[in-house]
Amino acid sequence: MKTEPLKLAVIYDPKCPKMTELAYSRTYLDMFEAVVERFETVQRITESCSAQDIDADVILIYDIHSAHHIVIDGLEDHTAVKYTYFNDPYQKAVEGVYRENNVYVCKLGARSRTIRALARGVDFIICPYKNLYFKHIAKHLGTRAEDMLFWFPPAPSIKRFPEALRTRPLAERKHKILANGLTHGGDGSYDFRKWAFAQKNSFYVEHAAYKPSVPNGASYVKLLAQFTGALALCDTRIVPKYLEIPLAGCVCFAQEQQDYRDMGFQHGIHCVYVSDIEDFEIHTEIFRDCRDIETSFQAIADAGRKLIEDNWTAEHFADALYNHALQRVQPNSKGLQL
Repeated sequence: MKTEPLKLAVIYDPKCPKMTELAYSRTYLDMFEAVVERFETVQRITESCSAQDIDADVILIYDIHSAHHIVIDGLEDHTAVKYTYFNDPYQKAVEGVYRENNVYVCKLGARSRTIRALARGVDFIICPYKNLYFKHIAKHLGTRAEDMLFWFPPAPSIKRFPEALRTRPLAERKHKILANGLTHGGDGSYDFRKWAFAQKNSFYVEHAAYKPSVPNGASYVKLLAQFTGALALCDTRIVPKYLEIPLAGCVCFAQEQQDYRDMGFQHGIHCVYVSDIEDFEIHTEIFRDCRDIETSFQAIADAGRKLIEDNWTAEHFADALYNHALQRVQPNSKGLQL
């Protein structure tokens, strides 16, 4: 095991919409910044180059949607431990222009992005969704699939959630369940969310992508911390709100996911699971009619917040990645194999 500080080379697209301060979800930028801060020496690579120019023990390809098509000659032969980040592993190939900044993108589909990762000599795929990884990515990796997965959920930075906001008592908040987020797009996994947002016990606030006055990015916690509860709903996976909502001190009403259970979230202790229409109607009705919110629900809000604070922030992600790499870096592994 290497004992001196590891050197990182991070390959990324600074123009990626999810890597800007204006991104409606800042979580992916939080994770990127936490990793960069964790390593003492960081080489940033944003343009095509040669692997001979990379002096690193660890290489992280932080290409959220596999839309950054730079070429690094000889990357597959570099002796650094190589990671790539796969968001949305179900992704189909798509070309188009991002509405937010009018930037043209070409995203690779699941098979193509996996084949490219293997061609680049990637050792580990960082993916926040285990079930979708094994459904869409693993079949292209053969017997290596399980060993190549580095799982970590989409984790916001605690620096973005000031203590005064995230620990604000429920009694000082609006006693409503916030419904905020997209209800379309991706792989069509927002059917339940779309239904739930329209229900009488939901307080709908339009998505920031369509209403610029709605807080987003670094300011999103200011919106969350106004409410006693909020909805974290997605039919297939954990999205950033699954972590942002409890970290903001809200009672999190979530669709049950295996990844969320693996994080330690238990119904009635850290969150409230509302995975079908009956659950939703019963539990939101109880919450809405509660007259002593602190006695009945404050413990859930506090436990959910603590679970994120203690285990699942962007800073924890950076530590986990560093320690994972530290166990796998070979001595003097800073160049090309001869």
